[in-house]
Amino acid sequence: MKRFIAFGLIATLLTAFTQLGAAAERERRACVFDPVGADGFVYELFRDYAMQAHDWGYALDARAYTDEAVAANDFKAGKCDMVVLSGVRTRALVPFAGSLDMAGGLEDYAALRRAITAMAQPKAASLMRANGNEVVGVVPLGKVFLFARDRQDLQGLDRLAGKRIAVLAYDRASRAVVETVGASPVPASIAKLGPLFNNGSADLTYAPAIAYEPLELERGVTPNGGIADFVLGTLSGQIVVHADRFDAEFGQRSRRWVADTLFDNMQVRLEKAEADIPASLWVPINAERSERYRAMFRDVREQLWNEQWYSHRMQRLLKKIRCAEAPGRAECSLDSEGGPVY
Repeated sequence: MKRFIAFGLIATLLTAFTQLGAAAERERRACVFDPVGADGFVYELFRDYAMQAHDWGYALDARAYTDEAVAANDFKAGKCDMVVLSGVRTRALVPFAGSLDMAGGLEDYAALRRAITAMAQPKAASLMRANGNEVVGVVPLGKVFLFARDRQDLQGLDRLAGKRIAVLAYDRASRAVVETVGASPVPASIAKLGPLFNNGSADLTYAPAIAYEPLELERGVTPNGGIADFVLGTLSGQIVVHADRFDAEFGQRSRRWVADTLFDNMQVRLEKAEADIPASLWVPINAERSERYRAMFRDVREQLWNEQWYSHRMQRLLKKIRCAEAPGRAECSLDSEGGPVY
């Protein structure tokens, strides 16, 4: 009888501990934008994040979205506790973090790593929150390049006048760049950039190399097109949460883990995608033209500074990073974007 009672007590305790563990793991819905859906690399990467979140006490029910606007709207409506969006879209939710993806902001992964590492520091925590939203992770999505159906259009800024360029409909910066060179913007979503370019509705578009295959951009650049070998900026993917649905330590813990763990994995994938594009498609951009492009982006960013489109704190941070890498750049001694760095 004593043995029976002992076994009963053990079973009761095990059940209690199991229930306690289940209760401790809080369920949250994550809406993940990936142009390819559940088979895409963003969704695949998020699965690694979701596994880590178990250790922080959260069971993430991930749902794939192929329409970024729908994912963003579901998050705003409270249907998602967490959402994964492009940094360009995040700007409307958390301006500092979303301004990372600015026109001509950064040109290489070392600089992007410095920016994301700075964003993951505790002293930046307050800047990663706005209006009840919090960015809890930032990953690189690649350098952005200009794709043309006619490679001759990439021979100089003057060649772009009158051309149709597919741009993100909600991104003021893209429209400003296109208008600066005298071209016509063709508004689109991320998912529509490729089709508009491929079917000839747009003469040019921009994208990271990792989108080359999913968006079938080969159809647009062959047989006469090309890709400018100049980095227009960098893209990021950002994890945003309703801050009141997660514990107070979640955001900082998550940002640090994402920066330390996922950046290297993504950089390897991104550099492979860039290397896999046929060498014959790349159109060299010489030093003189590169400086003209940088000057144009600087002018556009200064215009957007005045319009307060980007976070001034982020604009200043990225200028410091650019000038730390290349102190000889003209902008480092100019009054643009908050004043000279040196």
